[in-house]
Amino acid sequence: MELDKRITDRKYIYDCFNTDMAKEFIGEDCYMTNDIELFKNLDSINVYKLDKIEDGFYDEEEDEYFDFCLPVRFSQPKEKQYRPYTFMEFTDTFTVGRPIKFRQKGKVGCERYLILNGYMHEQYNNQTVTYIYIGAGGYTLQELFEEYEWQEHYTEDFKPFGVEVEE
Repeated sequence: MELDKRITDRKYIYDCFNTDMAKEFIGEDCYMTNDIELFKNLDSINVYKLDKIEDGFYDEEEDEYFDFCLPVRFSQPKEKQYRPYTFMEFTDTFTVGRPIKFRQKGKVGCERYLILNGYMHEQYNNQTVTYIYIGAGGYTLQELFEEYEWQEHYTEDFKPFGVEVEE
């Protein structure tokens, strides 16, 4: 069976044969289900607090026993999904005349700290294409999103040129 890619190690999926090993996770949040096939997609499994182990994995709040248990700590969080900024979102975040610290995705040590000089809208085949001018370069919003990341002042993390998509 192919597991969800967020599961770091299949040995941490406990069943009725290894309940003794799972006792150390009592009180923790766990993915619990009666269908092992659901571990193909963690989004299809509810998270419960493991309250006790006795004839299965028990959640007191639901008053239910489950056959399979995976402590949440043995899964990776779901990656956030992003989309490119719209022009309005971009101008709400960045101000003309102010510097932007950015770099090509993953190019540590090759950061640029350049002034946002402005923007230009052009019509191509009845579609508006917007160019963002940072320093001497012109970039489309799609190009900034796909190829670059930026750093907010007073933080160390770089972020995509885009907005998180709500699921």
